[in-house]
Amino acid sequence: MPSIQLLVLIVYFVGLFGVGLYATRFIGSNTDFLLAGRRLGPVLATATLCATHFGGGFVLGSGEWGYTHGMTGIAYAVGVGLSLVLLGFVAARKMRRLAMFTVPDYLELRYNSKLTRLLGTLLSLVAIVGIIGAQVWAAQGALTILGIDPTWAAVAATLMFIVYTAMSGLWGVTLTDAVQLAIIFVGVPIAAVLAVGEAGGFEGIRIAIDAQSLQLGAHRYFSPFGAGLGLVLAAIVPTMMYTLIGQDFYQRLFAARDEGTAFRAAIFAGLLLIAFASFPVVTGMAARALFGPEIEAARAIPMLIDEVLPAWAAAIVIAAILGAIMSTADSLLMAGTSHVAHDIYVKLIDPSAEENSRRLLLISRIVTVVLGLLALWMALNFKAIIGMLLMSYTLYAAGVFIPVVGGLYWKRATAPGAIAAIVGGSAYGLAGELGWFAPAALPLVGGLPVIVSGALVSLLLFVGVSLATSPVEDTRT
Repeated sequence: MPSIQLLVLIVYFVGLFGVGLYATRFIGSNTDFLLAGRRLGPVLATATLCATHFGGGFVLGSGEWGYTHGMTGIAYAVGVGLSLVLLGFVAARKMRRLAMFTVPDYLELRYNSKLTRLLGTLLSLVAIVGIIGAQVWAAQGALTILGIDPTWAAVAATLMFIVYTAMSGLWGVTLTDAVQLAIIFVGVPIAAVLAVGEAGGFEGIRIAIDAQSLQLGAHRYFSPFGAGLGLVLAAIVPTMMYTLIGQDFYQRLFAARDEGTAFRAAIFAGLLLIAFASFPVVTGMAARALFGPEIEAARAIPMLIDEVLPAWAAAIVIAAILGAIMSTADSLLMAGTSHVAHDIYVKLIDPSAEENSRRLLLISRIVTVVLGLLALWMALNFKAIIGMLLMSYTLYAAGVFIPVVGGLYWKRATAPGAIAAIVGGSAYGLAGELGWFAPAALPLVGGLPVIVSGALVSLLLFVGVSLATSPVEDTRT
């Protein structure tokens, strides 16, 4: 490992630990731990919302898509930005006004049903553990560029975000997110500029693509819709659906100091991501021009870092990629902790625990460590299981999206309707992911992603069962 890259990595990890240690001074209660005391201002709230979506998928995934699909690869990155803007307009003010801890809090409040809380909690929690496991894989890939053993790479990165998250909760996560975001906003553009320059500029990339006789052709390769509208929608729609119900995003809205701050933070974070979307995609396109079509898309960015970038730039870019991965992983870890400590332990097992703040804070810290280690263990030993857990991303969004968003805007919705929607949409999502039915058998939804068609099934059940049952009083204020 080049000495400069090792030095940057050490400074980076020490810096994160220092920020996490500093943030412990703000932790005096479980509300401080889970929601940063509901005191996040516009800058920190924007930064942590932005960082939550700025994971390994945004940087490495968009780079892979850029390598394969050209500028159409921007779809995912633009989609995550648009999803935060939509979150701001659809739910930020309404949800922050309720001053809750979790999305299942809202489900129980809206439908006066503990079963809706339990279903929403379990589906979200399983998805969160799976996505953390995927971030562990991404950290392995980033650190192995430096020649580190993959297992030790995953352990080092995961233990780091577990430690500072368990020490300082959402305060530490928010402050480290801000630091990581600053590194990302420097490192990723540096990679893009240097890579494009090495490839001979955009004209050089165009010439190289023409010479490779790519099926898309250079013209479509440089078009945001060149790979087809279907690919664009497949990237954007599921992302929007998850963002509108994801505990990791709502936790930041609940942590904002008021509803205006929550609204503005979601809008600004989304616009920042949209503005930044092209950099990893362009980097992947430059890698295609430099290395040709023979390599695997997943190898494009690592090869670029290893073989093209100067050592100082490679060190910054690796730190930026790690920052992106860890900023998403710590956000998910906090979301999972809130489900276990608040939704399951306090609300369903021991309500009296809420009166003992110190004990509840200790429980939350223990849960944070256990969840993080569980995700690490499964990612290292059971890739098939992590793959199955990632399917629950589809199950969660297909089942829970309609009851959450529909409940905000349709007063006639009932608890039986919400339960039927969650169970039916999730069951459809599971059947679709496991291939239990052929798309042709369902002509009205067969051409849609399972997550979308599952939501349509959920919508039909939500409306039909709600109209057939007596409405419950909407207890929201």
